[in-house]
Order: sequence, then C-alpha cells, then structure tokens
Amino acid sequence: MPRRTDSRSRMIDAAYELFRLNGYHATAFSDVVEQSGAPRGSIYFHFPGGKRELARETIAMAGDEIEEMVDQAARQAHDPASLIRALAQIQVQRLERSGYCSGCAIATMVLELAPMDEGLSAEFYRVFARWRSALVDRFEHWGMAPERAIALADLVISTFEGALVLSRAARSSKPFWSTIDALINLLHHDAGSQPAVSPR
Repeated sequence: MPRRTDSRSRMIDAAYELFRLNGYHATAFSDVVEQSGAPRGSIYFHFPGGKRELARETIAMAGDEIEEMVDQAARQAHDPASLIRALAQIQVQRLERSGYCSGCAIATMVLELAPMDEGLSAEFYRVFARWRSALVDRFEHWGMAPERAIALADLVISTFEGALVLSRAARSSKPFWSTIDALINLLHHDAGSQPAVSPR
C-alpha cells in the first residue's frame, strides 16, 4: 500500500497539472483525489489548510520545475542566445504534447488569484524571482554585466509568457517561435552577429 507521504505527493502532482490546465477555481478537491488515486478521506489529513495550502505547494513546485528547466537548457547552451533557444524548445515540446493546453505552470493561477490574495501573490512573485535568478546566474557566467543580465532575464520571462499565450490562442507553435526569434535576433544585433531563425 502507498505510504501517506506517497498520497500527499500524488495529490500535489495532480493538483499541479489540474491548476495549470483548468485553473484554481475550476478544480475541486474531488478532481485532485480522482486524478491522484489517493484515498478520498485523506485530503484534509494531508492538507489541513484546505485548497489554499495545496495551491501553495503547487506554486513551490512550479519554482522547482522552472529552475530544473533552466539547468536542463544550460547543459545544451554556450551563450545567452543558445540558452534561450534551448528553453524555448523545452516549452514548445510541452505545449505541443498537451495539445496547446499547458503553458506556464502558474500563469492561470496568477490571473485568478493574484488580484485578490496578497499572500499567494507574494508566492507567485517568488517563483518568477527564482526564474530570474537562475537566468541571471547563467548570463553572468557567460560574462554579461549584472544589470544587463537582470534586464535580459526579465525580458526573457516576459517574452516567454506572452509567446505562450499567443501560441495557445493560435493552437500553433509558430507565434512562439516568431517571438523567440525576434528576441534572439535582438541579442545578435547587439552583439554584431548575423540573425538566426529557429527550425520549425
């Protein structure tokens, strides 16, 4: 039989996907229980703070996932532009596998909850701060000045978020790649290199 800790982990994993796809308000505890296969009576045992506590766990999980994605992309990269392209490839693969339903891990929840929940809004901001920090560390490693690294990291995050929305609306990765190409070509222009176009 699964241990209690196994049930808790499965519920967090299930909530993470359900919140990402359907949003916080449209996801009921019964949905989490059904998808996770956890015992029906265990939800309040593992999450005495209710659905909000479960949301906090999934937000923290999103931060972990984003840092892991940056690490994965960095293993294939040699400069900021190739890191951005590698990150884009990871995002596009996930987007296409999900049938253009799965974008940013927390974007749906941010739109729903940030305006009305100051505590969760701070949690969301911490996720984006972790993403920024992971990118800045890599950019500085390749010799970029700290202020420019921070500015580029914020631009990358904003570009990815907007590009994901465009591609989900179009149900195509073309808007995503067009946006990423524009960002990378801007970097090449600043560095005096020739522009590049992503393979489709």
